[in-house]
Amino acid sequence: MGLARLVVSFMELLEAEVRALGAGLLDLKIASILAWVAGCLVLAGFLLVVSGVFFTLRRGMSGPAALVVTGLLTLAVSGGLLWSARKIVRRA
Repeated sequence: MGLARLVVSFMELLEAEVRALGAGLLDLKIASILAWVAGCLVLAGFLLVVSGVFFTLRRGMSGPAALVVTGLLTLAVSGGLLWSARKIVRRA
């Protein structure tokens, strides 16, 4: 009788763990999808800001010069972000 109860208890525990794992995987999938959507929206927003800077600069200077200035600003911002990320990773 004791062995049967042990097996039944083990099976119930296993079933509960599988359900918990399934719920955790669903949460992970939803979080992953939301992160991808947020990343795409951040990229679109960044591109809109860059194009706004370009069109603003184009009013005061030639097209190629505005492209150079906008490109340099974009490289400076992205370099700063990469430097910050590298600093955070080295600290961890």
